[in-house]
Amino acid sequence: MAHDIDMNEHFARTKPDRGILSETLFKNEHTSLVVMHLAPGEELNEHTSKFPVWIQTIEGDGKLKTPEEEYEMTPGGWIYLEPAEEHAVFPTSDAVLRFALIIMKKQ
Repeated sequence: MAHDIDMNEHFARTKPDRGILSETLFKNEHTSLVVMHLAPGEELNEHTSKFPVWIQTIEGDGKLKTPEEEYEMTPGGWIYLEPAEEHAVFPTSDAVLRFALIIMKKQ
């Protein structure tokens, strides 16, 4: 079954000026689509996922740090994380950092 999500319409209504907002836009037994919104100055502290994750930066600039490397997050860019890979995320500008997580629960 196909699903349609209008991200532009959704983001026009969602503009956090502080804090961290996590929204699950789609979920089934195979995949989840989660959008994260980090206000300037916020940070997702070091954590892991038990599933493989693709991350696409949608808006704003940030960094994703792993113990081995640091990745720039810019609109349109993609980052792949293996299961259990430690990482932290934080904005690097005065704008909200928005990114989508495609979490692959079954392969």
